[in-house]
Amino acid sequence: MTSEFASLGDGIGSSRNTSSSRSSNDHRLYPSLFPSDDETEDDNTSEFSADSEARATPPLVRLKNPLFPKKEYVDKLRPEEIRWFYKQEGDKEWTPFIGYDSLRIECRYRALQTVEDEQEIDNDVILVRGGLYQVDVAKRRCTPVYWSGDLSDITQGLWFYEYNGQPLEDNFGVPIETEHVAKFMGHKIEEEHPSPQRSRPVLHRIKFTDFYIEWNSPNDTYLYSEAASSRFVRGFKKKLGMQKAGTRLLRGYKYEAVMDDKPADISHLVFVIHGIGQKMETGNIVKRAKELREKVSQMKAKHFCLIENTSQRAEFLPVEWRSSLKLDGDMVDLITPHKMRGMRSLLNNSAMDILYYTSPLYRSEITHSLQNELNRLFEMFCARNPYFQVNGGKVSIVAHSLGAVISYDIITGWNPIQLYDQFVNSVIEGEQQDSDSSEIKEEIHEARQKATAVESILKDVQEKHKQKCGPTLSFTIENMFCLGSPLAVFLALRGFRPQGKGTLDHIMPSSLCKRLFNIYHPYDPVAYRLEPLILKHYSTIMPLPIHRFDIKQKEPYNQMKTKAYAAFKPSAEKITDKVKWLKGKESEDMSAELKMLEKMEEDVQEIEKSIKERKEVLQEIDQTDLEYRIDYQLREASFSNSYISMLTSHTSYWTDRDVAFFVLSHIHPELQDL
Repeated sequence: MTSEFASLGDGIGSSRNTSSSRSSNDHRLYPSLFPSDDETEDDNTSEFSADSEARATPPLVRLKNPLFPKKEYVDKLRPEEIRWFYKQEGDKEWTPFIGYDSLRIECRYRALQTVEDEQEIDNDVILVRGGLYQVDVAKRRCTPVYWSGDLSDITQGLWFYEYNGQPLEDNFGVPIETEHVAKFMGHKIEEEHPSPQRSRPVLHRIKFTDFYIEWNSPNDTYLYSEAASSRFVRGFKKKLGMQKAGTRLLRGYKYEAVMDDKPADISHLVFVIHGIGQKMETGNIVKRAKELREKVSQMKAKHFCLIENTSQRAEFLPVEWRSSLKLDGDMVDLITPHKMRGMRSLLNNSAMDILYYTSPLYRSEITHSLQNELNRLFEMFCARNPYFQVNGGKVSIVAHSLGAVISYDIITGWNPIQLYDQFVNSVIEGEQQDSDSSEIKEEIHEARQKATAVESILKDVQEKHKQKCGPTLSFTIENMFCLGSPLAVFLALRGFRPQGKGTLDHIMPSSLCKRLFNIYHPYDPVAYRLEPLILKHYSTIMPLPIHRFDIKQKEPYNQMKTKAYAAFKPSAEKITDKVKWLKGKESEDMSAELKMLEKMEEDVQEIEKSIKERKEVLQEIDQTDLEYRIDYQLREASFSNSYISMLTSHTSYWTDRDVAFFVLSHIHPELQDL
């Protein structure tokens, strides 16, 4: 029995000289998928088809043989000529698996055909589509490994429509292939099919419910529909003396499947964490992570082609922490008034998550849910990718909205109960020092004993919780990308004040997270800046603008100069206007003049104070800078409406190509030099 997560057929591409060492049982279960050495032809390599796999993770090396070694006689299809496809619910067309996946699926399929009892075959999981999905060949299903839902049907491509390359589903393709082999096995194959302009004899015909297939030669096969409209068109053409027209079918896929057509091993794992609104369709993190994955893949294929030939690959896993929570047991829905029910339900399913998290009753439930899910996914991933940690694999987090706050608290271990306990102790100590009354001292002593008892209980509970849950996270964080995050507000309300030396350690120790990126849209009402929490004067400095993905010459972010906002100080024009106004009052009585002079003197003092403060700020700016920038702002669209942007900007990050480009270039820093 092989490992539970071993990929069936991983040895398909190995040297054929090793085949003699296999046991007879192996030969029975896993028949050879490759021809002998004397049947092997030289393969021509070129760029892989854009239609190939994954929308999610493009292969490392993409090879194709657009024309098979031409056969002189009809023979059974080789595994390389067969291609497996998948189609998700709602998709109109089948999507081909990459060659590596298709060959392993075909291996399992052929193994199933050679044994009577499926239990005789090792129950290995065939991981496909970059390792995110697994295939059950017997059930013809492709299911996600790390999340639920998102199911796909799979089919074996034997025969294909010539005009679009789509396969006939295997409930049609298999009987057609069986008929073809039975009728034409060993027949000579013509190099060119006869012209459709002249009549052709029908050598063989097979009929299905809605269509029938005709063979005019071993390599001329046509499908004719039995639909009423099709029969009418054929009858009309026949009266005009025109040749009847059908859809030509091709046998075997247009590109050979090769084992080298596979993605690189995952070198960087990225957890994608949702914020508020997960209960709504727009907040579905599986779909949002898929959108981000697709945009990153597009940026990678278009702008970083060279990385295709390296061993670097990042993969994005959605982390869903909301659906498993009990919280108030839908009590809020019961107390929601019926008037404006739609709007109230919208608020209950989105903004209410913030109130839940700030509640002492539910905060720990939310934190533990996300923490446990992160650890579960990481352990599951490492079980399927045993060399990830050995090879120095890295882990990053992309967290949206409230998800960034929860992630921060988990990483740093922030606990309000401990802080409250420390506050109570400090108050008691202060009262003890300030009071000389023996009666008060006695009360303080009793209160202190009670506080000690509570502290002991809390420690016991916390210790039991630690033993139960183990370490906070099973991995260290390389990068944390906050998208539209209110983290700065939470930190400010917790008492964080600018007092650092320009390093991230003031708000998050670099030993826990090496880099922090706060990405936000200028009109996002939920997002706030983090840099002023480290150095106060950065409130006067603009965040770095995120480059547009399609700009050719991009200035490195670490070389971009800081730019200040317009200074908030009284202008020279304002002072001049005040002086002119005072001069215009010379005709009034002396008391009024004295009052005006006093007011003017106060204004001058304020101006001098403002100038002095500004000089101090400028001096401070010259002396202290951030170790690296944290706040990054997306550029506004050329023709955007600020009010519409305010409503849509908070959920726009997942499909924003500038965000995808930014994340990709910082996950792989070496790409910034390309």
